[in-house]
Amino acid sequence: MNETFVGIQIGAISFIDEGVEQVLDILQEQAGVNSLLISALSWSIGNAGRAAFGFPDHGVQAPDNLRGGGFFAPDPRYYSKTSMKSFAAPDELYRGFDTLADVIPAARRRGMKVYTYYCETSSSAIRSIWQPGFQHFLDRDHLGRMASRPSLLNPDYKTFWHSVFADWLNNHDLRGVMWGIERQSPLMDIFRGDSSTGFDDYYVAEARARNIDVERALAGYRAIDRLLQRVRAGEKPKDGVFVMVLRQLLQYPEVLMWEKLWLDSHHAFYRELAGLLKFYDPAYEFGLGIWQVINTYNPYLRAQYDQSQYAPYADWFKPVLYHTPAGARFADFAASWQSAVLADATPDGAYNGLANLLGLEDYIAPREDGPLAGFKPDYIREWTARLIEETGKPVYPGIGVGVGHQGVSKDITPQEVREGVLAGLDGGASGVMISRNYSEAELRNLAAVGDALRERGLIRNS
Repeated sequence: MNETFVGIQIGAISFIDEGVEQVLDILQEQAGVNSLLISALSWSIGNAGRAAFGFPDHGVQAPDNLRGGGFFAPDPRYYSKTSMKSFAAPDELYRGFDTLADVIPAARRRGMKVYTYYCETSSSAIRSIWQPGFQHFLDRDHLGRMASRPSLLNPDYKTFWHSVFADWLNNHDLRGVMWGIERQSPLMDIFRGDSSTGFDDYYVAEARARNIDVERALAGYRAIDRLLQRVRAGEKPKDGVFVMVLRQLLQYPEVLMWEKLWLDSHHAFYRELAGLLKFYDPAYEFGLGIWQVINTYNPYLRAQYDQSQYAPYADWFKPVLYHTPAGARFADFAASWQSAVLADATPDGAYNGLANLLGLEDYIAPREDGPLAGFKPDYIREWTARLIEETGKPVYPGIGVGVGHQGVSKDITPQEVREGVLAGLDGGASGVMISRNYSEAELRNLAAVGDALRERGLIRNS
Protein backbone atom coordinates (compact mmCIF):
# COMPACT_ATOMS: atom_id res chain seq x y z
CA MET A 1 0.00 0.00 0.00
CA ASN A 2 1.31 3.43 -0.92
CA GLU A 3 2.04 5.76 1.96
CA THR A 4 -0.85 8.12 2.67
CA PHE A 5 0.18 11.70 1.98
CA VAL A 6 -0.13 13.82 5.12
CA GLY A 7 1.04 17.33 4.29
CA ILE A 8 1.00 20.60 6.16
CA GLN A 9 1.54 24.14 4.96
CA ILE A 10 4.01 25.96 7.18
CA GLY A 11 6.07 29.13 7.28
CA ALA A 12 9.53 29.90 8.58
CA ILE A 13 8.13 31.84 11.54
CA SER A 14 6.89 28.65 13.23
CA PHE A 15 10.34 27.06 13.19
CA ILE A 16 11.86 30.28 14.52
CA ASP A 17 9.29 30.67 17.29
CA GLU A 18 9.18 27.04 18.44
CA GLY A 19 12.37 25.38 17.18
CA VAL A 20 12.80 23.07 14.22
CA GLU A 21 12.95 19.79 16.12
CA GLN A 22 10.05 20.67 18.42
CA VAL A 23 7.79 21.57 15.51
CA LEU A 24 8.68 18.39 13.64
CA ASP A 25 8.01 16.35 16.79
CA ILE A 26 4.54 17.91 17.10
CA LEU A 27 3.69 17.40 13.46
CA GLN A 28 4.72 13.76 13.37
CA GLU A 29 3.34 12.74 16.75
CA GLN A 30 0.08 14.65 16.68
CA ALA A 31 -0.96 14.54 13.02
CA GLY A 32 1.25 11.93 11.36
CA VAL A 33 2.68 14.54 8.99
CA ASN A 34 5.11 13.11 6.44
CA SER A 35 5.31 16.07 4.02
CA LEU A 36 6.16 19.72 4.65
CA LEU A 37 4.92 22.42 2.28
CA ILE A 38 7.16 25.35 3.20
CA SER A 39 6.34 28.94 2.25
CA ALA A 40 9.94 29.68 1.42
CA LEU A 41 8.99 32.83 -0.50
CA SER A 42 5.96 34.93 0.39
CA TRP A 43 4.75 38.42 1.19
CA SER A 44 1.47 37.12 2.64
CA ILE A 45 0.79 36.90 6.37
CA GLY A 46 -1.80 34.19 5.70
CA ASN A 47 0.77 31.96 4.06
CA ALA A 48 3.95 32.78 5.93
CA GLY A 49 3.25 34.78 9.08
CA ARG A 50 1.84 34.23 12.52
CA ALA A 51 -1.90 33.85 12.81
CA ALA A 52 -3.81 36.88 11.57
CA PHE A 53 -7.11 36.17 13.41
CA GLY A 54 -6.22 35.10 16.94
CA PHE A 55 -3.33 32.99 18.15
CA PRO A 56 -3.46 29.22 18.77
CA ASP A 57 -2.10 27.35 21.80
CA HIS A 58 1.52 27.28 20.60
CA GLY A 59 4.05 29.70 19.22
CA VAL A 60 4.49 33.39 20.06
CA GLN A 61 1.28 35.17 20.98
CA ALA A 62 2.00 38.46 19.23
CA PRO A 63 1.79 39.82 15.67
CA ASP A 64 4.93 39.45 13.58
CA ASN A 65 4.09 42.37 11.22
CA LEU A 66 5.42 40.36 8.32
CA ARG A 67 7.15 42.24 5.51
CA GLY A 68 8.05 39.05 3.71
CA GLY A 69 10.23 37.99 0.82
CA GLY A 70 12.55 35.01 0.66
CA PHE A 71 12.99 32.98 3.85
CA PHE A 72 16.03 31.25 2.40
CA ALA A 73 19.42 32.49 1.23
CA PRO A 74 19.16 33.12 -2.55
CA ASP A 75 22.13 31.82 -4.51
CA PRO A 76 23.26 34.80 -6.65
CA ARG A 77 24.47 32.52 -9.45
CA TYR A 78 20.87 31.96 -10.52
CA TYR A 79 19.64 35.56 -10.65
CA SER A 80 21.89 37.21 -13.23
CA LYS A 81 19.10 37.67 -15.78
CA THR A 82 16.43 39.17 -13.52
CA SER A 83 16.11 42.68 -12.10
CA MET A 84 15.16 41.28 -8.66
CA LYS A 85 18.39 39.84 -7.33
CA SER A 86 18.08 40.54 -3.61
CA PHE A 87 14.80 39.56 -2.00
CA ALA A 88 15.62 37.94 1.33
CA ALA A 89 12.99 38.92 3.91
CA PRO A 90 14.25 41.97 5.83
CA ASP A 91 12.33 41.12 9.02
CA GLU A 92 14.62 41.00 12.07
CA LEU A 93 12.99 37.76 13.18
CA TYR A 94 14.51 35.88 10.26
CA ARG A 95 18.09 37.05 10.60
CA GLY A 96 20.42 34.06 10.53
CA PHE A 97 17.68 31.55 9.69
CA ASP A 98 17.33 29.76 6.33
CA THR A 99 14.06 27.84 6.25
CA LEU A 100 15.33 25.47 3.55
CA ALA A 101 18.90 24.87 4.69
CA ASP A 102 17.90 24.69 8.38
CA VAL A 103 14.71 22.60 8.07
CA ILE A 104 15.16 20.20 5.16
CA PRO A 105 18.03 18.13 6.65
CA ALA A 106 16.12 17.69 9.92
CA ALA A 107 12.96 16.71 8.07
CA ARG A 108 14.75 14.28 5.78
CA ARG A 109 16.37 12.54 8.76
CA ARG A 110 12.84 11.76 9.91
CA GLY A 111 11.79 10.48 6.50
CA MET A 112 9.67 13.54 5.75
CA LYS A 113 9.35 14.91 2.21
CA VAL A 114 9.75 18.62 1.67
CA TYR A 115 8.17 20.82 -0.99
CA THR A 116 8.32 24.55 -1.45
CA TYR A 117 4.97 26.31 -1.65
CA TYR A 118 4.11 29.59 -3.31
CA CYS A 119 0.60 30.97 -3.47
CA GLU A 120 -0.31 33.54 -6.08
CA THR A 121 -2.41 36.20 -4.44
CA SER A 122 -5.60 37.71 -5.75
CA SER A 123 -5.58 40.49 -3.19
CA SER A 124 -4.26 43.90 -4.12
CA ALA A 125 -3.76 44.51 -0.38
CA ILE A 126 -0.78 42.12 -0.24
CA ARG A 127 2.03 44.35 -1.46
CA SER A 128 5.77 43.81 -1.39
CA ILE A 129 6.33 47.56 -1.14
CA TRP A 130 9.80 47.28 0.40
CA GLN A 131 11.09 44.92 -2.29
CA PRO A 132 13.72 46.44 -4.62
CA GLY A 133 13.02 45.39 -8.20
CA PHE A 134 9.44 44.25 -7.71
CA GLN A 135 8.09 47.43 -9.28
CA HIS A 136 9.47 46.26 -12.63
CA PHE A 137 7.05 43.32 -12.57
CA LEU A 138 3.87 45.32 -12.02
CA ASP A 139 1.01 45.20 -14.47
CA ARG A 140 -1.35 48.04 -15.46
CA ASP A 141 -5.07 48.30 -14.83
CA HIS A 142 -7.91 49.07 -17.23
CA LEU A 143 -7.50 52.80 -16.53
CA GLY A 144 -3.83 52.76 -17.50
CA ARG A 145 -2.50 53.07 -13.95
CA MET A 146 0.29 50.94 -12.55
CA ALA A 147 -1.35 47.96 -10.86
CA SER A 148 -0.45 46.33 -7.55
CA ARG A 149 0.23 42.80 -8.82
CA PRO A 150 2.70 41.33 -11.32
CA SER A 151 2.01 40.89 -15.01
CA LEU A 152 1.90 37.26 -16.04
CA LEU A 153 3.26 38.20 -19.47
CA ASN A 154 6.17 40.24 -18.14
CA PRO A 155 9.31 38.37 -19.29
CA ASP A 156 11.33 39.64 -16.32
CA TYR A 157 8.75 38.29 -13.89
CA LYS A 158 8.88 34.91 -15.59
CA THR A 159 12.68 35.00 -15.55
CA PHE A 160 12.59 35.70 -11.82
CA TRP A 161 10.52 32.57 -11.23
CA HIS A 162 12.76 30.53 -13.52
CA SER A 163 15.64 31.68 -11.34
CA VAL A 164 13.89 30.81 -8.08
CA PHE A 165 13.01 27.33 -9.30
CA ALA A 166 16.59 26.76 -10.45
CA ASP A 167 17.89 27.87 -7.05
CA TRP A 168 15.42 25.74 -5.08
CA LEU A 169 15.86 22.59 -7.13
CA ASN A 170 19.64 22.71 -7.55
CA ASN A 171 20.51 23.63 -3.98
CA HIS A 172 17.99 21.80 -1.80
CA ASP A 173 16.75 18.26 -1.25
CA LEU A 174 13.18 18.86 -2.37
CA ARG A 175 10.48 16.47 -3.55
CA GLY A 176 8.84 19.19 -5.63
CA VAL A 177 6.83 22.42 -5.61
CA MET A 178 3.20 23.27 -4.91
CA TRP A 179 1.88 26.27 -6.83
CA GLY A 180 -1.26 27.89 -5.44
CA ILE A 181 -3.64 29.28 -8.08
CA GLU A 182 -5.31 32.36 -6.60
CA ARG A 183 -5.46 34.97 -9.33
CA GLN A 184 -8.54 36.06 -11.24
CA SER A 185 -9.27 37.86 -14.48
CA PRO A 186 -9.70 41.64 -14.86
CA LEU A 187 -13.48 41.45 -15.18
CA MET A 188 -13.71 39.62 -11.87
CA ASP A 189 -11.50 42.25 -10.24
CA ILE A 190 -13.97 44.87 -11.45
CA PHE A 191 -16.92 42.80 -10.22
CA ARG A 192 -15.49 42.81 -6.69
CA GLY A 193 -14.45 46.46 -6.81
CA ASP A 194 -10.71 45.81 -6.76
CA SER A 195 -7.96 47.12 -9.00
CA SER A 196 -7.52 45.07 -12.15
CA THR A 197 -4.49 43.61 -13.92
CA GLY A 198 -3.85 42.47 -17.46
CA PHE A 199 -3.38 45.69 -19.43
CA ASP A 200 0.34 46.41 -19.57
CA ASP A 201 2.30 46.71 -22.82
CA TYR A 202 2.78 42.93 -23.00
CA TYR A 203 -0.98 42.31 -22.87
CA VAL A 204 -1.64 45.10 -25.35
CA ALA A 205 0.87 43.56 -27.76
CA GLU A 206 -0.70 40.11 -27.36
CA ALA A 207 -4.17 41.58 -27.91
CA ARG A 208 -3.07 43.21 -31.13
CA ALA A 209 -1.47 39.95 -32.25
CA ARG A 210 -4.91 38.36 -31.77
CA ASN A 211 -6.58 41.20 -33.70
CA ILE A 212 -8.44 42.45 -30.63
CA ASP A 213 -9.40 46.13 -30.81
CA VAL A 214 -7.54 47.45 -27.75
CA GLU A 215 -9.43 50.72 -27.41
CA ARG A 216 -12.83 49.05 -27.63
CA ALA A 217 -11.82 46.44 -25.05
CA LEU A 218 -10.66 49.15 -22.65
CA ALA A 219 -13.84 51.13 -23.29
CA GLY A 220 -15.91 48.07 -22.43
CA TYR A 221 -14.09 47.38 -19.17
CA ARG A 222 -14.36 51.03 -18.18
CA ALA A 223 -18.09 51.11 -18.98
CA ILE A 224 -18.76 48.07 -16.76
CA ASP A 225 -16.60 49.55 -14.00
CA ARG A 226 -18.50 52.87 -14.12
CA LEU A 227 -21.83 51.04 -14.08
CA LEU A 228 -20.94 48.98 -11.01
CA GLN A 229 -19.52 52.00 -9.22
CA ARG A 230 -22.86 53.76 -9.69
CA VAL A 231 -24.72 50.69 -8.47
CA ARG A 232 -22.59 50.51 -5.32
CA ALA A 233 -23.40 54.17 -4.74
CA GLY A 234 -27.12 53.35 -4.79
CA GLU A 235 -28.20 53.80 -8.42
CA LYS A 236 -30.78 51.30 -9.71
CA PRO A 237 -30.87 51.04 -13.52
CA LYS A 238 -34.42 50.61 -14.84
CA ASP A 239 -33.43 47.61 -16.92
CA GLY A 240 -31.62 45.99 -13.99
CA VAL A 241 -27.93 45.65 -13.25
CA PHE A 242 -27.44 42.16 -14.63
CA VAL A 243 -29.13 43.10 -17.91
CA MET A 244 -26.98 46.22 -18.15
CA VAL A 245 -23.78 44.20 -17.62
CA LEU A 246 -24.84 41.79 -20.36
CA ARG A 247 -25.66 44.75 -22.58
CA GLN A 248 -22.15 46.12 -22.15
CA LEU A 249 -20.63 42.72 -22.95
CA LEU A 250 -22.74 42.54 -26.11
CA GLN A 251 -21.79 46.11 -27.00
CA TYR A 252 -18.13 45.37 -26.34
CA PRO A 253 -17.46 41.69 -27.16
CA GLU A 254 -13.77 42.60 -27.06
CA VAL A 255 -14.03 42.36 -23.26
CA LEU A 256 -14.63 38.62 -23.37
CA MET A 257 -11.90 38.24 -25.99
CA TRP A 258 -9.54 40.00 -23.55
CA GLU A 259 -10.75 37.77 -20.74
CA LYS A 260 -9.75 34.74 -22.80
CA LEU A 261 -6.37 36.34 -23.47
CA TRP A 262 -5.81 36.82 -19.72
CA LEU A 263 -6.99 33.30 -18.93
CA ASP A 264 -4.61 31.85 -21.51
CA SER A 265 -1.72 33.78 -19.95
CA HIS A 266 -2.57 32.42 -16.49
CA HIS A 267 -2.76 28.82 -17.66
CA ALA A 268 0.47 29.26 -19.63
CA PHE A 269 2.31 30.68 -16.61
CA TYR A 270 1.86 27.78 -14.23
CA ARG A 271 2.17 25.23 -17.03
CA GLU A 272 5.52 26.78 -17.94
CA LEU A 273 6.66 26.34 -14.34
CA ALA A 274 5.45 22.73 -14.33
CA GLY A 275 7.58 22.00 -17.38
CA LEU A 276 10.57 23.80 -15.91
CA LEU A 277 10.40 21.65 -12.78
CA LYS A 278 10.38 18.48 -14.89
CA PHE A 279 13.40 19.77 -16.81
CA TYR A 280 15.43 19.55 -13.61
CA ASP A 281 14.18 16.06 -12.83
CA PRO A 282 11.10 14.24 -14.19
CA ALA A 283 10.69 12.69 -10.74
CA TYR A 284 10.01 16.05 -9.14
CA GLU A 285 6.34 16.54 -8.25
CA PHE A 286 4.35 19.59 -9.32
CA GLY A 287 1.25 20.08 -7.20
CA LEU A 288 -1.50 22.60 -7.88
CA GLY A 289 -3.40 24.26 -5.07
CA ILE A 290 -6.83 25.36 -6.31
CA TRP A 291 -8.45 28.37 -4.67
CA GLN A 292 -11.87 27.87 -3.09
CA VAL A 293 -13.23 30.90 -4.93
CA ILE A 294 -12.43 29.06 -8.19
CA ASN A 295 -13.66 25.60 -7.31
CA THR A 296 -16.66 26.56 -5.16
CA TYR A 297 -17.96 30.15 -4.85
CA ASN A 298 -17.70 31.92 -8.21
CA PRO A 299 -19.66 30.62 -11.23
CA TYR A 300 -17.63 32.69 -13.70
CA LEU A 301 -14.31 31.31 -12.40
CA ARG A 302 -15.78 27.81 -12.33
CA ALA A 303 -16.54 28.25 -16.04
CA GLN A 304 -13.05 29.58 -16.76
CA TYR A 305 -11.15 26.79 -15.01
CA ASP A 306 -12.22 23.44 -16.42
CA GLN A 307 -10.70 21.00 -13.94
CA SER A 308 -10.00 18.37 -16.58
CA GLN A 309 -7.56 20.79 -18.23
CA TYR A 310 -5.31 20.69 -15.17
CA ALA A 311 -4.58 16.99 -15.58
CA PRO A 312 -1.58 17.04 -17.99
CA TYR A 313 0.31 19.62 -15.96
CA ALA A 314 0.07 18.50 -12.33
CA ASP A 315 1.11 15.37 -10.47
CA TRP A 316 -1.45 15.96 -7.73
CA PHE A 317 -3.92 18.54 -6.46
CA LYS A 318 -4.72 20.32 -3.24
CA PRO A 319 -8.20 21.82 -3.62
CA VAL A 320 -8.98 24.36 -0.92
CA LEU A 321 -12.05 22.83 0.78
CA TYR A 322 -12.18 24.61 4.13
CA HIS A 323 -15.71 23.56 5.07
CA THR A 324 -15.91 25.20 8.50
CA PRO A 325 -15.27 28.83 7.47
CA ALA A 326 -16.91 28.17 4.07
CA GLY A 327 -20.30 29.25 5.38
CA ALA A 328 -18.98 32.70 6.25
CA ARG A 329 -16.86 32.97 3.14
CA PHE A 330 -19.68 32.03 0.80
CA ALA A 331 -22.05 34.45 2.57
CA ASP A 332 -19.47 37.22 2.13
CA PHE A 333 -18.98 36.34 -1.53
CA ALA A 334 -22.74 36.37 -2.19
CA ALA A 335 -23.03 39.73 -0.40
CA SER A 336 -20.24 41.22 -2.52
CA TRP A 337 -22.00 40.19 -5.74
CA GLN A 338 -25.36 41.33 -4.38
CA SER A 339 -23.90 44.79 -3.87
CA ALA A 340 -22.99 45.04 -7.56
CA VAL A 341 -23.64 42.61 -10.42
CA LEU A 342 -26.54 40.87 -8.60
CA ALA A 343 -27.95 44.04 -7.04
CA ASP A 344 -31.32 43.28 -8.68
CA ALA A 345 -31.74 40.39 -6.23
CA THR A 346 -32.42 40.51 -2.52
CA PRO A 347 -29.60 39.33 -0.22
CA ASP A 348 -31.41 36.00 0.18
CA GLY A 349 -32.05 35.84 -3.55
CA ALA A 350 -28.40 36.35 -4.44
CA TYR A 351 -27.26 33.84 -1.80
CA ASN A 352 -29.76 31.16 -2.78
CA GLY A 353 -29.39 31.79 -6.49
CA LEU A 354 -25.62 31.38 -6.40
CA ALA A 355 -25.97 28.25 -4.25
CA ASN A 356 -28.40 26.80 -6.78
CA LEU A 357 -26.16 27.62 -9.76
CA LEU A 358 -23.11 26.15 -8.03
CA GLY A 359 -24.78 23.01 -6.67
CA LEU A 360 -24.26 23.97 -3.04
CA GLU A 361 -27.84 23.68 -1.74
CA ASP A 362 -27.22 20.37 0.05
CA TYR A 363 -24.20 21.69 1.96
CA ILE A 364 -25.23 25.11 3.24
CA ALA A 365 -27.57 26.62 5.82
CA PRO A 366 -29.93 29.55 5.17
CA ARG A 367 -28.10 32.85 4.69
CA GLU A 368 -28.69 34.21 8.19
CA ASP A 369 -27.34 30.99 9.72
CA GLY A 370 -24.62 30.30 7.14
CA PRO A 371 -21.56 31.87 8.81
CA LEU A 372 -22.04 29.90 12.04
CA ALA A 373 -23.12 26.72 10.28
CA GLY A 374 -20.26 26.27 7.82
CA PHE A 375 -20.63 23.73 5.01
CA LYS A 376 -21.53 20.13 5.70
CA PRO A 377 -18.56 17.73 5.48
CA ASP A 378 -20.18 15.96 2.50
CA TYR A 379 -19.07 18.99 0.47
CA ILE A 380 -15.46 17.81 0.88
CA ARG A 381 -16.36 14.27 -0.15
CA GLU A 382 -18.20 15.38 -3.29
CA TRP A 383 -15.68 18.00 -4.41
CA THR A 384 -12.77 15.60 -3.85
CA ALA A 385 -14.45 12.83 -5.83
CA ARG A 386 -15.26 15.24 -8.65
CA LEU A 387 -11.67 16.43 -8.99
CA ILE A 388 -10.37 12.86 -9.02
CA GLU A 389 -12.90 11.88 -11.69
CA GLU A 390 -12.09 14.88 -13.87
CA THR A 391 -8.29 14.66 -13.65
CA GLY A 392 -7.42 11.06 -12.80
CA LYS A 393 -4.73 12.36 -10.44
CA PRO A 394 -4.19 12.04 -6.67
CA VAL A 395 -6.07 14.62 -4.62
CA TYR A 396 -5.12 15.83 -1.15
CA PRO A 397 -8.04 18.00 -0.01
CA GLY A 398 -7.11 21.07 1.97
CA ILE A 399 -8.69 20.64 5.41
CA GLY A 400 -8.92 23.90 7.37
CA VAL A 401 -7.64 23.18 10.87
CA GLY A 402 -7.28 26.80 11.96
CA VAL A 403 -7.75 29.08 8.98
CA GLY A 404 -9.04 32.44 10.12
CA HIS A 405 -11.81 34.69 8.88
CA GLN A 406 -12.21 38.42 9.32
CA GLY A 407 -15.86 38.18 10.41
CA VAL A 408 -18.22 35.87 12.29
CA SER A 409 -17.50 32.24 11.45
CA LYS A 410 -18.05 28.77 12.82
CA ASP A 411 -15.43 27.56 15.29
CA ILE A 412 -13.03 24.92 14.03
CA THR A 413 -13.14 22.04 16.49
CA PRO A 414 -11.62 18.56 16.55
CA GLN A 415 -14.98 17.13 15.51
CA GLU A 416 -15.13 19.46 12.50
CA VAL A 417 -11.59 18.46 11.52
CA ARG A 418 -12.24 14.74 11.98
CA GLU A 419 -15.39 14.89 9.86
CA GLY A 420 -13.56 16.83 7.15
CA VAL A 421 -10.66 14.37 6.96
CA LEU A 422 -12.96 11.35 6.84
CA ALA A 423 -15.15 12.98 4.19
CA GLY A 424 -12.11 13.59 1.99
CA LEU A 425 -11.02 9.97 2.36
CA ASP A 426 -14.54 8.81 1.55
CA GLY A 427 -14.30 10.86 -1.63
CA GLY A 428 -11.22 8.91 -2.71
CA ALA A 429 -8.47 11.23 -1.45
CA SER A 430 -4.94 9.83 -1.40
CA GLY A 431 -4.15 11.93 1.66
CA VAL A 432 -4.82 15.33 3.19
CA MET A 433 -3.26 18.77 3.24
CA ILE A 434 -3.44 20.40 6.67
CA SER A 435 -4.21 24.04 5.98
CA ARG A 436 -3.96 26.97 5.86
CA ASN A 437 -0.89 27.30 8.03
CA TYR A 438 0.54 25.53 11.08
CA SER A 439 0.84 28.91 12.81
CA GLU A 440 -2.98 29.17 12.88
CA ALA A 441 -3.81 25.63 14.03
CA GLU A 442 -4.65 24.61 17.57
CA LEU A 443 -2.85 21.46 18.69
CA ARG A 444 -6.14 19.68 19.42
CA ASN A 445 -7.13 20.14 15.78
CA LEU A 446 -3.79 18.80 14.56
CA ALA A 447 -4.33 15.78 16.79
CA ALA A 448 -7.80 15.32 15.27
CA VAL A 449 -6.19 14.83 11.85
CA GLY A 450 -3.97 12.10 13.24
CA ASP A 451 -6.87 10.47 15.09
CA ALA A 452 -8.97 10.34 11.91
CA LEU A 453 -6.12 8.82 9.90
CA ARG A 454 -5.44 6.23 12.60
CA GLU A 455 -9.15 5.43 12.72
CA ARG A 456 -8.83 4.39 9.05
CA GLY A 457 -5.56 2.56 9.65
CA LEU A 458 -3.63 4.93 7.40
CA ILE A 459 -0.94 5.91 9.90
CA ARG A 460 0.51 4.06 12.87
CA ASN A 461 -0.04 5.06 16.48
CA SER A 462 2.62 7.50 17.71
